[in-house]
Amino acid sequence: MMAGRTNLADYGLGVALVLIIGALMVLSPAFRDIENLIGIGRQVAILGIAAAAMTFVILSGEIDLSIGAVASASAVVTALALSQGFGVLAIPIGLLAGALFGLLNGLLILYIGVPSFIATLVSFFIAQGVALTLTGGQTILFDADWFRALFATGALLGNRAAFWWLVAVALTSWWLLSRTRFGANTYALGGDAESAAMLGLPVGRLRIMIFTMTGALMGLVGMILIARIGNARADGAIGLEFDAIAAAVIGGTRLGGGYGSMPRTMLGVALIGVLNNGLAILNVDFNTQQVIKGVLVIAVVLIDRWARGKGGTVT
Repeated sequence: MMAGRTNLADYGLGVALVLIIGALMVLSPAFRDIENLIGIGRQVAILGIAAAAMTFVILSGEIDLSIGAVASASAVVTALALSQGFGVLAIPIGLLAGALFGLLNGLLILYIGVPSFIATLVSFFIAQGVALTLTGGQTILFDADWFRALFATGALLGNRAAFWWLVAVALTSWWLLSRTRFGANTYALGGDAESAAMLGLPVGRLRIMIFTMTGALMGLVGMILIARIGNARADGAIGLEFDAIAAAVIGGTRLGGGYGSMPRTMLGVALIGVLNNGLAILNVDFNTQQVIKGVLVIAVVLIDRWARGKGGTVT
């Protein structure tokens, strides 16, 4: 019985992904078109990068509700820099904008002592306000074909640049979590912050590093977003935080911290991407898609808890 539970915990998500892909291939000839399947990787690039960042945050025992607004604000800052002729300097400017919002999150948590839920909600409103102020409620246009090719439209080995940015972030994140002291400390922080502090780990500095890194990755997300469409809006990435949390949780990252992995988060991203693509092809309306994703998240959490022999209320 316990072996069956362990196998379900370890392989259940991969099996579920294969079954869903198989079902969609049977239901829709358009889904199994090779161009569509390749396109899914391109479509999930933004979600995948956001989910990778969210995995670090959740593993550390925190949550970040600001990432959609931070990505939007960073996108606006980058687009303004491009439109004002800053050229390649727009890239570090956009990354810095995201990192500063992430730093704000870390400082609020460390020095004000507010929970990450509240701190990042504050940052959400601040970032949204900054984006709205900078745009005046208008769309920011820019003309930079090189920028669009670098972050979205350029092609390499049959896929677009956005997909390769996801690959780079996913591999780097996996390496950080599984092969570095930073990753080990992140797990320790989420497992038991008090014990981690007693062992001499730099708990406060580590939280600031995680949130700052998350903000910088949202700067990258913002650049991919505007590179795709050629303009920036103040609400361009609002709502991304919920799909990012869903992908990490579906991938087995445990809310509360200390347990999860980057490859499984990427499986969660793939599952959401396949579902979004397949349901859209089957003409399932957006509201129903949201319901299906919500049911999927709670089902995966409950199954994971049962598979690991932890009955009772999910916390």
